[in-house]
Amino acid sequence: MSDAKPSPAAAPHLVLVGNGDAHRHVVANVDRLTRAGARVTLVTRDDFWFRDWLGGMLGGEWQLDELRLPADRITARGGTHIAADVGEVDLAQRRLSLTDGSRLTYDWLSLDLSPRIDERRIPGFYTASAVFLPFPEDLWTLRQRLETELAGETRVLPSVVVVGGGSVGVELAANLLALGERYGRRLPVTLISDDRRLLPDAPKRANRWLVRRLSRRGLQIELVAKATRYEERRLILDDGSPIQADYLLVTDADRPPALLDRMLIDQEPARDVMVEDTLRCQADPRLFLTHASLRNASLRSAAAREQAECLLDNLERSIRGQALEPCITARMGWRALNLGDLRDIAWRGHLWCYGRWVRRLKHRRDRYRVSRYRSLSPS
Repeated sequence: MSDAKPSPAAAPHLVLVGNGDAHRHVVANVDRLTRAGARVTLVTRDDFWFRDWLGGMLGGEWQLDELRLPADRITARGGTHIAADVGEVDLAQRRLSLTDGSRLTYDWLSLDLSPRIDERRIPGFYTASAVFLPFPEDLWTLRQRLETELAGETRVLPSVVVVGGGSVGVELAANLLALGERYGRRLPVTLISDDRRLLPDAPKRANRWLVRRLSRRGLQIELVAKATRYEERRLILDDGSPIQADYLLVTDADRPPALLDRMLIDQEPARDVMVEDTLRCQADPRLFLTHASLRNASLRSAAAREQAECLLDNLERSIRGQALEPCITARMGWRALNLGDLRDIAWRGHLWCYGRWVRRLKHRRDRYRVSRYRSLSPS
């Protein structure tokens, strides 16, 4: 008997499209997939970002380049990187047409693309002087603008409204406050969420503490509220009350990736695509999706880290011909938020805690994950 591996040309081909957090985790552990016998190709024009530091960057803790994780690190573990975008996907032939003119065939395809945010879904948004999205370049631009305003002591500070709650909205709003605190000034920040709690998956007591903490720091919180229109530098809520809004930061993702729309235009609306709890598309067992299903509540509630680990495990199982395992949200680990004031909050199920030691543990964990990825040297 021989233990010789199949030649690269004969090995099954896994193609990763997109620079999302799940693919970053797969790339950091791609040697598991190559040892299973697959060729792995990453297709993305952009580098990865360490999104756990987005809030800290907005609050002045990190610089933009410190969040960037080069995509070509995949070559250090036996993978291939193609710096291009995908133009078309032929699901029947399992073939990709890239924007650089080349074509790729695949045995398995994984999409990890950011959902789109329709910042103009509210009437009048187009009249706003500046609308920002929760992406690194947008947040960096917002920080630069705000720092210019904060540095001018005689200026009236602009009002910033964060549209969308949850972990992302809370962390960004808290770090906007932190940015003002770095300059010794109170930046007018409002957070609008249509939920009853700031963190729906955190304990009630944790939410009460968080509301008190952020309110003392100057955050205006509007819960169970929706923005209905924007006019004359004001955001009008569904109860008719106006909120001063010079800058808008929209965090609610409500549209699937454009590539997914193009792929499934002849089959079903992309927003109705159903993904199994294994992250495999129901309509195509060769296709894996992350953050692409807007209807699967169990996937929406799963933390990004759990989804990333589930994707890596099930890609390896697919290559080895094994049965896939579901993402079990009950096994979600601790989640932590950077509140920008050195007193972070963490929770898991009904347990929660806060303080400087939470901050230190989160900081240590994040630095380890970043340094581990950067320790890979491209071939």
